Amino acid sequence: MASLTLAIDSSSTVISVAIVENSDPVFELDSIQFQDQSQTVSVRSNAGDDDSLPHGYVRKRSKGKSKTSRIFPPGASTLLAPMIRAALDQYGTSLKNIDLISVTKGPGSFTSLRVGVVTAKTIAYAMDIPVLGINTLEALALSAAELSAAHNDSGLAHTLKVRPVINAQRKQLFSSYYEAHQAPRSMMHLKEISPSVIADIETWTSTIALGDLITGPGVPSSFTAEVAAQLGCSLLDEQDRNCSASTVGRLARTKYTAGERESHWKLEPIYFRPSTAEETFQQKQTGNES
Repeated sequence: MASLTLAIDSSSTVISVAIVENSDPVFELDSIQFQDQSQTVSVRSNAGDDDSLPHGYVRKRSKGKSKTSRIFPPGASTLLAPMIRAALDQYGTSLKNIDLISVTKGPGSFTSLRVGVVTAKTIAYAMDIPVLGINTLEALALSAAELSAAHNDSGLAHTLKVRPVINAQRKQLFSSYYEAHQAPRSMMHLKEISPSVIADIETWTSTIALGDLITGPGVPSSFTAEVAAQLGCSLLDEQDRNCSASTVGRLARTKYTAGERESHWKLEPIYFRPSTAEETFQQKQTGNES
């Protein structure tokens, strides 16, 4: 009997939902595909009637004397639930047939991660379905290693070191380091060499070793293929550096089959540091106490 995993990735601005049957992705939908492309709007416009905005779009007006405002597209809080419903409907199944839920728990976008994890936990608890949180960097490393292995047609064992990175803002990166190994006719095996950390771009660059494979949406624009060649490492093509729900689901299924379990109550996003709003609040509290 087939085992179905509902997978969610909300670690970046592009959200994705996937259904994985056993270890094979059978359906995936991202937020770009989901949104009606005919309902695009200008990023800047004159302040006007909010009722004219497409569903989910938000207008944030200027605080100054200017009559202009900025319009933001819908995010995870608006898109995720209907995306899950659409994915299940289009694949032709329901939550009753799902026996595992997986979700990226970070690092990544603070707000989107929170929405993704809360959504996964709520469904898992309500439907009594097991849930597993997946480190975004681990999913990125697996995807990169599999792409690299696909180009290795020697038939020999495939081993490489992978450095996935995500933009942490403030000229910093979320980074980790994995060793990936795949023997002939076997699945890819990942081993974490060093834990996920926050590092400035210069420090991260200085740690790159000969033969490393660099991936992730946080690769700095200054880190080009030419720079990678000078350092003796490989840089995955930009279109292949993003996380996907299908990879998250396959990784979760492998871990679940191996016996890994996670509590509905203890699953929390991995932020690595307080958000800007939290830091501002803490500074104000400290100021008030002094």
